[in-house]
Amino acid sequence: MTHILFADTTHPKPYDFDDLVTQAMGGTESSLLRTAKILSSRNHQVTLFQQHRTATKKQHNILFIGPGEITPSLMPDHVVILRKFPQLTQFKQHFPDAKYHLWIHTYKNWEYVLKRSIRFKPAWQLITNSHTHAKHCSDILNQGIFGRIYNLFKSKISIKTCYNPIPAELAEFPTQTRDHNKLLFLSAPNKGLAQVLKTFQQINQHLKDLQLYIANPGYRQDHPKDIPNVHYLGALPAAEVKHHIATSLCVFYPQNSFAETFGLIYAEANALGTPVMAHDIGAAREILHPNNALIDAEDNYQITKTLAQWQRQLPAVSYRSEFDDPAIYQQWVEALKM
Repeated sequence: MTHILFADTTHPKPYDFDDLVTQAMGGTESSLLRTAKILSSRNHQVTLFQQHRTATKKQHNILFIGPGEITPSLMPDHVVILRKFPQLTQFKQHFPDAKYHLWIHTYKNWEYVLKRSIRFKPAWQLITNSHTHAKHCSDILNQGIFGRIYNLFKSKISIKTCYNPIPAELAEFPTQTRDHNKLLFLSAPNKGLAQVLKTFQQINQHLKDLQLYIANPGYRQDHPKDIPNVHYLGALPAAEVKHHIATSLCVFYPQNSFAETFGLIYAEANALGTPVMAHDIGAAREILHPNNALIDAEDNYQITKTLAQWQRQLPAVSYRSEFDDPAIYQQWVEALKM
């Protein structure tokens, strides 16, 4: 039995599957829980370390631990660090024989290549959450000028892709009555909300019955602006999020300032039969259903025309098997070479 230790050293509070159901949760944390469950259900020992956890807990055969339980007796075969490169060195002190993986969910700039200069043995690999994300990381770490210099005296960084899991039961969600004037924004405010609000105000002058509903994942708050036909929902639990997606004309995301490395909302909305109004940025083209056409976020005429067309007939989007449990499991088997 392979023992996999996932380590989240940055989230400010502990979380588990109860929180996944009852509270708003960020995409990284929800993807970690779902991935851990997929692996544990297939006869792998899974431990999930959280920096701010004080009480050990077990759910779905996954052991949740805090700093007090990091002892050599754990003996993981693989250590998967979320986000933070320096933590590779910290955990290596405890588990020198493990294989190390850094799982990131954000784009990095050219300075990230300098981390390759930090002495760390044994070799480690990077796990990304889309092929678009992997290419971007490879361009920086292995193909850019600094990356090529490092390649002269250090091994290339191995980069693998494991999609974020999307629950298959979303495809079985009961059909809801759609409000063809309801648009939905479901992201943190820093992910282009200012541009989305400006665009909505402009197209609302032509499509006057449109209403925009705004929710956020809870880890970033914003001060609501009093704008006509804009409604703030705050942080919502999973069941309410699904209901809002299923009853909306579309997820309204016409912005080109923030690139998603995966974009859970892309895949989850399509799984519920709801299209996403999105610009061709980041992994949008890779993750969205092929029938989900993309728009130019700066072309208000195109956006207005597309919304009017969708009000007449929505594109046929649906769940994609690339994100189901068996597919995710195989991706991790390949990434970790179990």
